[in-house]
Amino acid sequence: MEEQLRTLAQMQKLDDKIGALRQLQNELPKELNDILANVAQAETNLNQIKGELEEINKKLRNLELDIKQHQENIKKYSQQLAEIKTNKEYKALNSEIAYLKEKISELESQELELMDEESEFKKKMEKAKAELEQAKKIQREREDELRKKIESLDSEIDNFRNERNKLAQTLPQSLVKQYAKLIKYKNNCAVAYARNGACGVCGFVIRPQVRIEIQQRNKINYCENCGRILMEKFEDL
Repeated sequence: MEEQLRTLAQMQKLDDKIGALRQLQNELPKELNDILANVAQAETNLNQIKGELEEINKKLRNLELDIKQHQENIKKYSQQLAEIKTNKEYKALNSEIAYLKEKISELESQELELMDEESEFKKKMEKAKAELEQAKKIQREREDELRKKIESLDSEIDNFRNERNKLAQTLPQSLVKQYAKLIKYKNNCAVAYARNGACGVCGFVIRPQVRIEIQQRNKINYCENCGRILMEKFEDL
């Protein structure tokens, strides 16, 4: 009976490894997707900033054209002043020149604001470029490794499962069925080890008689609370 208990403990150890690999099957694809998503998000952020910066530059170019046009008109009107013959026309032209100068002042103020905004967006763009490069660096370092690991998980699980099944063939069929049922319904944990007089999984206090039976290893004992196979831990496993 002790040998059967040892075999069950070995099977549980293999199922622990299988459980850990199945956990990786859930976690690694998510990690890979997060890495790829971070790169895509960083590219989106950079492109958005580039687009906003291009819009600012477009506005600046339009302002420069407007200012230049107003300056040319002022020059033209100033030359016309010498040819004006009436005070009314002289005042009207001077009024137009004054308006254009005021307009230029307003446009130059807008230009300065846009230049400040342009400077801030250039800083944002440098930061976004650095974030994208960092995201791509992580992708270069981790993507191939993660893909290879994900591809190898099925094979590793099959190897452990085959090893466990070979062990199971040495046990009575009824015991194997009970073990399989516990693995399925008890969160991949069929075997519980006694710890400080209690079940090491659920913490239920073991009765004195059952403690003696567990130590003797002459029969299969089950936790009276969680139903798992209860035994003393084998020190060499």
